[in-house]
Amino acid sequence: MKRRLKWALYLAAPALLLLIPFRGGLNLNNYFSRIVLEPQKTGITTFQFYDEARSRPLVTEVWYPIDKDAPAGAATGVWLRCPEARDAPLSLSKQKYPLIMISHGYGGDRYNISWLAEVLAANGFIVAAMDHWGNTWNNKIPELSATPWERPKDITYVLDQILENSLFKDRIDRNRIGFAGYSLGGATGLWIAGAQAREIQIDQLKAICSQELEGVLSADVIEGLDFTGAFQSYRDPRVSAMVVMAPALGCIFAESSLEEIEIPVYIVAPEKDAVVPTESNARVFAKKIAKASLKILPGDATHYVFLNRPSLMGKRFLNPKYAEDPARIDRSQIHREVAHSTVTFFNKHL
Repeated sequence: MKRRLKWALYLAAPALLLLIPFRGGLNLNNYFSRIVLEPQKTGITTFQFYDEARSRPLVTEVWYPIDKDAPAGAATGVWLRCPEARDAPLSLSKQKYPLIMISHGYGGDRYNISWLAEVLAANGFIVAAMDHWGNTWNNKIPELSATPWERPKDITYVLDQILENSLFKDRIDRNRIGFAGYSLGGATGLWIAGAQAREIQIDQLKAICSQELEGVLSADVIEGLDFTGAFQSYRDPRVSAMVVMAPALGCIFAESSLEEIEIPVYIVAPEKDAVVPTESNARVFAKKIAKASLKILPGDATHYVFLNRPSLMGKRFLNPKYAEDPARIDRSQIHREVAHSTVTFFNKHL
């Protein structure tokens, strides 16, 4: 009798899992679905947003899930990208999708980490990435590059536009909004999470700016800049989880403001980052943010390992430091690992 009862319990266990009322609900897709790491195609569309209050154009790319039969064409440019179904209909497989906002690094553009946008779209996320005006490779305006606190304003503005856009407003789950950023884009995310610049003298901030942007900004331009915006709060409470890769500006954020960040933050950084040293940036953020988790990439991975892999055109025209990695570093494998962790993180926290 006892033996038969034991077997009955074993056989009933799977059904019981479906019947037990888990607190907060049980999303079985998160447990049984396979994470797509090599997308065959994604939906994509471009918006020409313009923030009139700041006279700031914000060209924005949006990647999104599409149905399997949507036709797609090859992407072009200096970065490898999967085939794109431009302006294809959003997939009807779900009624609503979570949204991820992306911020590129200093002097980059909205395509720099499109490898992550593509993976997120293939796994059921809508993803929006904008060009930060004045701080892209083809539009460098020195005085705007020296005011990075304009970037979180870009995120908030574009988020407003996406949430009211006729193509997406009824398909976005407004309770599931996240953020991903690289380098200066990581710092942008920390502002969005609630970090604020520490109380330092304007002359000190100018000195930091002069050191970091040596050869880009003249002393006269730095002297004429208004730095008061650096000390304001740019917290956007709609963002409830974020991933930051090799985040920068560890020297300017007040530790007390980092300690007050309440949302989960996943940090990834190379062990030997010579551009944004991990010890004074990623490790500081991980130590001070209560719900932070830190992943260190061991070995010789550089700061630029998070950029897309270059296309044949990219290998010809890009600076080798952006396109090439040390002999023992496999950029595509690192992308797969980071993408897997990112999808897992957002599935858990959004």
